[in-house]
This record gives sequence, structure tokens and C-alpha cells, in this order.
Amino acid sequence: MLSKKSNKIKYWDTSWDFRTADTKYSNHGYHTYPAMMIPQIARRLIRTYGKNAKVLLDPFMGSGTSLLEATLHQNFKKTYGIDINPLALLISKVKTTSINSELLEKEARRLINKCFDDSESKQKTVKTPDFFNIDFWFKPSVIKDLAIIKTNINSIKNKDVKNFFLLAFSETVRSVSNTRNGEYKLYRMSHAMLEKHNPNTIPCFKKKLYFNLERMEEYEKEQNPKCEVNILAEDTRKLTSIPNNSVDLIVTSPPYGDSKTTVAYGQFSRLGLQWLGYDKGAVISIDKVSLGGIPTKDLKNGLGSPTLKKTLKKIEAQDPRRAKDVLSFYVDFDKCVQELHRVTTEGAFLCFVVGNRTVKGIQIPTDEIVVELFQAKNNYKHHNTFIRNIPHKRMPTKNSPTNKSGNHAVTMNEEWIVILEKQAHD
Repeated sequence: MLSKKSNKIKYWDTSWDFRTADTKYSNHGYHTYPAMMIPQIARRLIRTYGKNAKVLLDPFMGSGTSLLEATLHQNFKKTYGIDINPLALLISKVKTTSINSELLEKEARRLINKCFDDSESKQKTVKTPDFFNIDFWFKPSVIKDLAIIKTNINSIKNKDVKNFFLLAFSETVRSVSNTRNGEYKLYRMSHAMLEKHNPNTIPCFKKKLYFNLERMEEYEKEQNPKCEVNILAEDTRKLTSIPNNSVDLIVTSPPYGDSKTTVAYGQFSRLGLQWLGYDKGAVISIDKVSLGGIPTKDLKNGLGSPTLKKTLKKIEAQDPRRAKDVLSFYVDFDKCVQELHRVTTEGAFLCFVVGNRTVKGIQIPTDEIVVELFQAKNNYKHHNTFIRNIPHKRMPTKNSPTNKSGNHAVTMNEEWIVILEKQAHD
């Protein structure tokens, strides 16, 4: 089915929906993360557009789906993943690091037994963290048991093993906290819900740990040991450490563009990172330093996207401030465009899985804007844009932008998969 507003290379394709697929095979189910790309999409993009690729990059790595899939294919020699969120860096590192499962199981048994012993001991005292509002987000018994788990994990000498346990710990932190289930932003449970909320912290951690252990056994057998994984705590808007003309495949899902109204990566990560010992200021600033985190001063810009200019005019007519918020994301994204152009080879395929969010009732065609930004300054061929339904992502299907009862706007029920190819200079 062709999209009404587009040419023949932009169309609906339900084969990309993967409605009944298992999205947690191998190490993909280690840790939840906002708006994760499902592995089936990354796998299909790699098989279709990376048949001869040797080096893969995900410049907005998130939970590392693309990197993990690359390590499950034999042709890749190297992968790069970039993110500014420390939690994303930890998740991706652990998911793509093969560890002997027998060693992990031995350490897990020892760790769990020690945690139970310490929890039951009347004499045992542990130092608990002292970050802002810890008592608001966690019950006293939960704080005690989380501190016991963290203390015992800290005693592990092997860094890879320690990180493996810390990731299960981070997932446990969120599941035993006083936050509402199914939310990415921080919302505390209601009083009635809190009265019923009495999590068994150590058994919860044990369950998550052994779930991940089973996946590691599977990953050990399937992963490509010759694929070098590079997790970079860098910013794609700036000059990265990736060499010129070295990447021949990009598979990525960029941020949606406004953490205040869509996905708040920083809020989602905050409690886990605070328990992991990260600085409060750095944790709180994640959303602000993300793409589009700081609004532009005005709507003047030299971006080469006619579609963006038309869209901004429509939004400005209703709310100039929101138009500046929207523009700030694309100003930042355009900086990324130039860095991706620098690191890719001629003939490289660039695959973007994007969401076309709605602002003031106006849908922003990010898929078209991405194509125009790449083609404005460089020679890129637009092969296809596939439109898929989103059956798996935990995203609201509607919001209430005016806060008036009954006045709802559809948010992101679909994704657009944009396929570009870098061409030789004219």
C-alpha cells in the first residue's frame, strides 16, 4: 500500500511489524530501555543492506540492539556504538561481552547466598546511598536489601562479571522502586498501590540474574568472536574517535526529538544510575544535553530541508516556543549528519528507524526531513522508506496536549525505516 503523500519508494510494509516475534532472544532481554529497536528489524536491515559490510555503526546506540545483532553475524570485523547516557553504555557493553557461563553461574550462586545471609543477619550493617528523595522512591526494607546486593557486587574483582551483575541490579532497582509500572518518566505509585507494594528485593534480583545467565549461555555459542566491539561515550554531534571513511553500514534509531513530551531517557535512567553511584548532576542533565535538549533562540536556520521549513511555519502559527523546541532537535541532528558523512565509506548504507511525532496537532515528517538533510550537502541515494506499525514498543498511543478532557492527539503508532546509500561525489 503506497503512502498517499509520497512517491513509490515510500510505502506501508506489514512484514516489518513482527507482531508475534520473540524480541528477547539471545542477550536482547537483559534490561528494559525506552523505545528500543526490536532485534528483528536490526537483523533484517543487516542481512539486506549489510551483506558485504565489515564495520557497523550505531550513532544513537541506546540499548545496543544493532551492535548485538552485528556480533551474531559472521561477516563483521568491527562495530561502533555511541551514546551519552551511562546506562546505555553499560547495557550495550554487557550485552555484547561474551563471558563463560560456568564462571558466571558459580559467581551468581556465591553472590546470592551471601546476599541472603547478610539480609537475615541481625548484626550485619551496610552503608546505604544518600541521594535526593531515596525514601520517596524506595521503601526502607528495599533500600537495605539493595545496599546489600550492591555491596556484594562491588567485591567482585573481574570487571566483566561485575558489570554483568550490575546490569541485573540496575533492572532490579527499577522493578522494586515505588515508580508506576509501564512508565518511562518518574511517577510515584498512588497511596493505595504503595500499601500493596512489598517487593522481595533479593529474590527479584536472583530471578533477573538467572534469566540473563540463560541468555548468556545462548550468546556464547552464537556470537562472532572475531567481531571487535567499541562502546564509545562520545557525542555524534561532535568529532568522534571513529576514523574517516571506515564505516560501511549504519543501523540506528535516533531519539524522537523532545524528551519532555515523548521519551525521557534521563528520567528513565535516573534511579538505576544513582544506585550505581553516578553523579547526581550528570544523571539529571542527560535529557538536557540530548539532541534538541536546549531550544534555539529563534527560527532562523540554514538547514537544507524544505519539509522542515514548511512544518515549522505551521507550528509557529500556533506556538512559536514549541517551534523553537522542534527546530533545536534538527539543528543538532544536522551536526550528526556531517559526522556520519565523514566516517562512512562510499557505497555505505545508512538505515534510520524514526518516529514522526506530533506537535500542536501537526505531524512532523522526520523520515522526509532526514532524507533532505543528507541530500542537501552531500550525494545520497534514497532507496526506500518502509512504514511499519509498532506492536511492541512501550509508547503511548495517545496524549492530551491541551489537558482538556476528551481532547486527544495520536502520537507514534508507526515507524518509518529510511534507507539511504552514500554515493560517489558528483
